[in-house]
Amino acid sequence: MTTSGSAQAAPHYLSLPGARTVTTQAVRAVGHALDTALRDQHMMSLIADPGVGKTFTLHILCEQRPGLPVLRLLPRPQARPDDLRHDLHHALHLPGDPPADAGTCDDYLRHDLAQTPRLLAVDEAHQLSAACIEYLRHLHDDPAPQVTILLLASRPRLRALRSQPALLSRVTTWHHMEPMDADEVLTALPAFHSLWQALPARTLARLDDVWAHGNLRRWAALTHQLQAHQRRHPSRLPDPAALLRRLSPRPIPTA
Repeated sequence: MTTSGSAQAAPHYLSLPGARTVTTQAVRAVGHALDTALRDQHMMSLIADPGVGKTFTLHILCEQRPGLPVLRLLPRPQARPDDLRHDLHHALHLPGDPPADAGTCDDYLRHDLAQTPRLLAVDEAHQLSAACIEYLRHLHDDPAPQVTILLLASRPRLRALRSQPALLSRVTTWHHMEPMDADEVLTALPAFHSLWQALPARTLARLDDVWAHGNLRRWAALTHQLQAHQRRHPSRLPDPAALLRRLSPRPIPTA
C-alpha cells in the first residue's frame, strides 16, 4: 500500500478534508491489468460492487500515468451512438460543433484518434444500449484509431454487459475489483485519514465487520461522521455504535 503526498490528488467521495489517496492491493492489480491492455490496445472491463472504487481507481491510475492521454465518458442511460460521437468530439477538443452527419463525424474522430495512442474509459458501461456497444466495437475493430477501451461496470449489472455478443469475443480482460480485506483495512485507514490513527485496531476491525466490509465509499461515510464527531467533541474518542447509528436509516414515522 502506498499513499499520495497530496490530499487533493483525486476527488474523494464527500470531498473529505484531509483525505489522502491510498493505493491499495486492488488498485495495483487493476493497474497491472490496464498496462497490459494498453500495451496490446485491447478492450478491458473493470467490474466491482458499488462503492468499491472503480471510478476513483481510474483517477488514481491516470494520475500515476501523467503521459497517458485519457478520454473519459459518462454516457447518460440508454444513450445513442450519436451521443457517444458527440461526447468523443468534445472530449477530443475538436473545433466547432459535432457534424450532424454520422459519417462525417466519424471521419473527424477517426483522424484524430489515429494520431496518438489513447485510453477511452467509459463509466457506467452497463447502462449502454446495444447500439452503443456496437459503436464501441466499431472503434475497437477499426485499424486506424489507436485506442484502448476500458469499460467500468457495476457487478450487480454485469449480466447486462456480458449479454452483448459484440463484447464477449473482444473484451480480453474481465477484471473483478475486490473490497479491501480485513488486514488491509487496518493499514489503509490510518493512511487514508489521520483521524483513524488514534483509534485502536479492534475498533477499525469492528466497524469494518459490522458495516463497511472493505468498501471505500462506506469508509468515506464513516470518516465524514468521525469528522463531525471530532468537531463536536475534540477531546473525546468516538463510540463506534454512535457512528453507526448516524449512518443507519431512521424508521419512517407513522401518521
